[in-house]
Amino acid sequence: MRRRDITHPRLRKIHDDVHLEQIREAVEAGDPSIFGEGPTSNTIDVAVTPLLGDAGIENFRHWAKEGKTSTLRANSVSIIGFLPGRRNAELVAEILETDPKVRRLCVASEVSRLMQWEWSTALAVADDPRTAPEASALAARLAKSVIDPKDSESRWCSAWVLQRLAPILGD
Repeated sequence: MRRRDITHPRLRKIHDDVHLEQIREAVEAGDPSIFGEGPTSNTIDVAVTPLLGDAGIENFRHWAKEGKTSTLRANSVSIIGFLPGRRNAELVAEILETDPKVRRLCVASEVSRLMQWEWSTALAVADDPRTAPEASALAARLAKSVIDPKDSESRWCSAWVLQRLAPILGD
C-alpha cells in the first residue's frame, strides 16, 4: 500500500537515486542534511530507513531528542518510527509525550497525510482535534493507522488524536 504524503508547502522530496545516496551518506556522517531543512516526504522516510547503518540510526536517535529545531526532531522521530523494535517505539512515544513542538508537527503530519487537508487545517486539528472538519472520517482513517505494525509514530499520533476525538464522535 502506497502512503500519501503530507500537504506541507515546503515538503522535501527525493530527486533520484543519487540524491538518496547523498542523503544517506550525510546522515551516516552526522549531517542531518535534508532532515533539518524542512518536512520530509513519506517517500524519503521509507527509502532512507532501510539503508541506515548503526551510525545513521544513532544519529537519528540523537537528533530526535537533541536536534536544534523541532523540524529536525520531528523528521527524526518519523525515521525512528519506521525502525523495528520496542526500543525504537518507546523512544518515539517518549519524545511525543514530552516535546510539544514535535508532537504538534507529527500529529499534523499524520492528519495531513490521512485526510489531505491544507497544512493550516492539519495544524489546527493537532492543536485541538475537536476542530476537525470531518471528525468521523478522520477517526475512521486513524483507526486503521493506530494498528500499523510498521510505523510506531503513526500509531502513537493516531491514538492520541482518537482519544481526543472520542467525546465528539457521538454528536
